[in-house]
Amino acid sequence: MKKVKLALGASLLATTLSLSAAPANALIPYCYTHSCATIHAGAAYWIMACPAGVVASAMAKNWRRHQELTALEAGTCGLAYFWNEMAGKYGR
Repeated sequence: MKKVKLALGASLLATTLSLSAAPANALIPYCYTHSCATIHAGAAYWIMACPAGVVASAMAKNWRRHQELTALEAGTCGLAYFWNEMAGKYGR
């Protein structure tokens, strides 16, 4: 199971990195009325990675446990489910 989690994490990371058109350290300007601000392009990675983590963990929990994600598990972008799975909270 550990190999599956590592492979899923690596493919998720590779997908989010390959979908970005801007380098991770680029600054993206956006302007409202008279003031302009900049955000890092790396923020786009997390905007895509969190929903992907929720979907991946929901699919994994449905496949292994035949249950839905709890609010805490979904709120942590699916990381709490994988943490609880590795810690043995759900039992065997």
